[in-house]
Amino acid sequence: MKRKFNNWTNHFFNFLAVILGVYLAFYINERAKLNQDRKESRLLMNSLINDLSDDIKTYEEYQIPKNIQYQENLERLLNLLLSDNLDSLDSQLSSILGVENYAPTTSTYSSMKSSGKLSLFDDLALQKKLSDYYEGQVPESVRKGEFQVEYFTNELLTWLTNNVDLMDMEILKKDELVVLKNKLIIYSSLIDQKVKSYEVIVLDSKKLKLHIESIL
Repeated sequence: MKRKFNNWTNHFFNFLAVILGVYLAFYINERAKLNQDRKESRLLMNSLINDLSDDIKTYEEYQIPKNIQYQENLERLLNLLLSDNLDSLDSQLSSILGVENYAPTTSTYSSMKSSGKLSLFDDLALQKKLSDYYEGQVPESVRKGEFQVEYFTNELLTWLTNNVDLMDMEILKKDELVVLKNKLIIYSSLIDQKVKSYEVIVLDSKKLKLHIESIL
């Protein structure tokens, strides 16, 4: 009887050891996966911070100042047109030929979304901020730049081709200057809208960057 009891006890402890071993293996694997996910999420957040930092620097140090300067050049052209100062107009026409656009870096976010790794971020507020920024504000800002290029190509460049000797930058058809003035007014407005969107992008980029840094 005692031998049977010992056999039963051995079977029980063997069974318990197997159960504990399986549970422990699952626990270790789960912990390892959590640690791996945590490391990967930190790498992704650092990559996002680098993307945002580069974009902010590009906007503040080049794109915004360059586009503001471009606006000022167009304003001088408009003033020459309004004052009928045609002698100086020819020498300033070349200032129309300058388009500076920029699209924020979206490679890290796009990769995260396509691979499902956006879920690695436990912070739901961060997920929403990333979605609003990269899928809302960024495409809208890019479209403003594309609209400017489209207007420049279809309207201003066409006008210059038809009415200006581009080799000498000399206006050939003075009676078309009213058309140029109207086109420049519209074009300057498009650039102004784009610059304002760039300024908003910079502000929101800084807020998003601070949010990510606060989690790390």
